[in-house]
Amino acid sequence: MSTTPRGLPRRIYLPILGVFSAIFLAVLGYLVFVGFGSGGSVFGASVTGQQQTAQQRVEGGPPPPILLQYESLRRRIAEHPNDDVALTQLGDMELAANRFAQAIPYYRRALAVNPRNVAAQTGLAEAREGLREEGH
Repeated sequence: MSTTPRGLPRRIYLPILGVFSAIFLAVLGYLVFVGFGSGGSVFGASVTGQQQTAQQRVEGGPPPPILLQYESLRRRIAEHPNDDVALTQLGDMELAANRFAQAIPYYRRALAVNPRNVAAQTGLAEAREGLREEGH
């Protein structure tokens, strides 16, 4: 008893595989093109809808939303110098940018206002450790 092969002839498998591969790659290419387009990131459009200036793209620097948050915190501290939360947040921003020496005064001011501010205590310790690692 000989069995007859079932399904499509072998000579058709390769062209079908080629067509499916081409479709898959085309769809994948389109998704990458759309995802990394000028409208933002892979996850969608930019949160603020603002575009970076050519100078910022060349030199690096923080994106516009970070600059807006930084300036907002500075204004808040100017209006309310004893706002330990804003002082801590500004210290956190400096710490995140590895600007340890600039972060320490913000944490110290926050702790002068509220010695129980755990976030400021932690940030101050991390900033001091960062300075030690840099060799300052």
